[in-house]
Amino acid sequence: MIYLVLFLVSQLYILAFVDAATIVLYLLSFLLLKKKKYYLYALCCGNEFFAFVSVTTIMLGFSTGFHLYLIGLCVVSFFTSYFSKYRGTRGSILWAGLSLTLYLVLYFVTQFNAPYYAIDQWLDITLFTMHAIGVFAFVVCYLLVFLKYTFSLERKIMNESRTDELTQISNRYGLYDYFEEEKDKSTSMLALFDIDDFKVINDTYGHVTGDYILKRVAEITTEVLNDSFVCRYGGEEFVVVLKPNPKQSFFERLESLRTRIEKEEFEFEGTHIHITITIGGATYSHDLTLEKWVEFADVKMYSGKNSGKNKTVISNTSL
Repeated sequence: MIYLVLFLVSQLYILAFVDAATIVLYLLSFLLLKKKKYYLYALCCGNEFFAFVSVTTIMLGFSTGFHLYLIGLCVVSFFTSYFSKYRGTRGSILWAGLSLTLYLVLYFVTQFNAPYYAIDQWLDITLFTMHAIGVFAFVVCYLLVFLKYTFSLERKIMNESRTDELTQISNRYGLYDYFEEEKDKSTSMLALFDIDDFKVINDTYGHVTGDYILKRVAEITTEVLNDSFVCRYGGEEFVVVLKPNPKQSFFERLESLRTRIEKEEFEFEGTHIHITITIGGATYSHDLTLEKWVEFADVKMYSGKNSGKNKTVISNTSL
């Protein structure tokens, strides 16, 4: 519409007619979108785009900057290819090649042939400025959208890679991230626990039942220790990182988890199952690695296992 006004004011009636036809074509193209004929829509608009740029450049000259839109089209072709359900670069490379070819053809044609219209300098400068700003803004906007989508996708992939698929709590890699990001660990305790005789449960009731048990244990742990970091460390082992609580000691909070699971009635497909857990915990000491911290907790957990299971055993790592 802006072009139409400029062409009419400058008495460029042939271009005004071409532009009016372009407007009608774009309006009709909305019918293709309504019918979800996206490829046909893109093909129609893309070829019209080439035609419009060619006509305006030949009739007004290379200095008006219509050819700059060919650069923008290359960006669009690759951008839309990424979001298309038909992934691939073949179509994008084809459009980019056509854009480059047309760009060079228009350059050489306008070098050896004078423009059809000898326009005023103000119009020439206005058109070039419009096109330079327009194409720059166009490319920047597309790249910003692409970057925003990429960052969002990256965060989603990172979150999924740090989440245990079965229990939907953090996994071991999530624990690594937590350890690296947590600055104040000096007063924290890491507790490692697993389900007593879990292999017997799997062998007796099947792995589907075992998965149900793991999910429920994760839910109960998150519920009871809702102010702590909880992750599935591997198999039937879970890790909890607790921060000090003025109302309860570390031992009391871990014991509340152990007794809750001991009293919980696990029912799956009509089968009632009773389980217990054994917990080992260790407080953090200066410059302790995550692996060493887990190892201290693991020693305490196996101390509880060897002395009868269904116990909570904690200590200071310096002991």
